[in-house]
Amino acid sequence: MSGASYALTGSDVIIINDIPLTDFADNDIGTLEIGTDLFQMSTGKNGNTIFAYDEKGNNGTLTVRILMSSKDDKRLNGLVPDSKNFASTVLLNGSVVKMVGDGEGHISYNTYLLKGGMIQRKPNVSSNVNGETNQAVVEYVIAFASAERSIV
Repeated sequence: MSGASYALTGSDVIIINDIPLTDFADNDIGTLEIGTDLFQMSTGKNGNTIFAYDEKGNNGTLTVRILMSSKDDKRLNGLVPDSKNFASTVLLNGSVVKMVGDGEGHISYNTYLLKGGMIQRKPNVSSNVNGETNQAVVEYVIAFASAERSIV
């Protein structure tokens, strides 16, 4: 008998350097983007095709939206690379865990293990006199050398 499939999601966890982030803003609190394909392909005469693995397909960029001046903001700000002593930067690790239920009580864990990360840019700031709430939010963009996905 075939039927509909369901996916129930919630209680996601984002961890940086073994500490879960908790001071999130509204809307999308975190986005992990895998921006490059795993391989490149070129087809020539007679349909001869070359497939070439692209290591950049393992890279991931995590953007998190954090409440300004919160505990998480202060901790992440302390992890921004020091431009005066860049070579001494300690790389970050992390994970994004998305829990997905099937509507029958079973939960799977979609987990991205993140390694070799560095905060890519300092957060922007804005001032607004019309009640714009984003002025109390900072976005951290963290680039990772490796973003491996597993589902258990």
